[in-house]
Amino acid sequence: MTGEHGRRVDFTHESKSLLANPLGDPHRRTVEVLLPPGYHPDERLPVVYWLPGFGANPSLTTRAIAFGGSVADRMWAAMARGTAPRALVVVPDCTTAYGGSQYINSPACGNYSDYLAELVAETDQRFRTRPEPAWRAIGGKSSGAYGALVAAMQTDLFGAVLAHSPDAGFEHSYLPLLPAVLDTVRDAGGVTGFLARRRTGPHDAPFMVAMSLMAMGMCYATEVSPEPAGTLPCDPVTGVFRPGVWRTWLRHDPVHMVPAHPDRLRALRLLYLDTGQRDEYHMHWGARALHATLDSHGIGHEYGEHGGGHQGIEHRFVVSLSLLGQIWRGDRTEAR
Repeated sequence: MTGEHGRRVDFTHESKSLLANPLGDPHRRTVEVLLPPGYHPDERLPVVYWLPGFGANPSLTTRAIAFGGSVADRMWAAMARGTAPRALVVVPDCTTAYGGSQYINSPACGNYSDYLAELVAETDQRFRTRPEPAWRAIGGKSSGAYGALVAAMQTDLFGAVLAHSPDAGFEHSYLPLLPAVLDTVRDAGGVTGFLARRRTGPHDAPFMVAMSLMAMGMCYATEVSPEPAGTLPCDPVTGVFRPGVWRTWLRHDPVHMVPAHPDRLRALRLLYLDTGQRDEYHMHWGARALHATLDSHGIGHEYGEHGGGHQGIEHRFVVSLSLLGQIWRGDRTEAR
């Protein structure tokens, strides 16, 4: 695909990490790569890995709504203006039968953190990149932003993180959703009936919210092939809360993870975090908690809030990319 400001190419990657994964999802994935304006194959470029949110197509070139252009169009236009860095933008496909993987290694879903590491190596082999962590960034929105934060904490592959409205502060972002999720599951005839809606629909807003929490339970589970009903923080029939299950979720909360990974976070050239003040899933409170936790551990970062919600914030992506470009050009002091 060719756009006004750049070009898209795809490649297929066969993953050893996803081979025979617990959900039987494909280990052969198509990867979208955005080439910057005026790209030449002999040019050595940094790379931005952009992680889609839960339930989103692994593509930046399709338009989600009728208005405006695609995310790729925005990025290419910013590169052409010089307000975003000239870079390859790689879009991994880490979807699962439950809609999303959170980009982590999960005994119940598969080793998607390992898959990201494979994809970095594959990208460096296929393209002329700057193959040092200092010239790799990882970013995304919502679950994608969560995956970017966790990747920075658990690996040393990336030198910058761009996190827009990440899943964080699970007490704020997940727990308030539970009662409505239980109603949706009940109305579908229970967990089995609800999961059947993945094939039959309707895939409306209540379904997507309930599916996202079902997926979180699977991602954060500690065992292979658990019963999906048992991975929720409360019993889906009685509503009885399960403190032990909830503790396994919290171990994956970025707010709770920061104290175990301060050195890797401090080593980042840029840690960017923003949120909308009207986030429909209360993720602004989770982002505020994460911001405060980073401050309390002396971890330098850029933090901002805007007047939007959780949806329609694609224009914010070029804000974080602009800061990344300044860091890569040496025009801005790195966060410390």
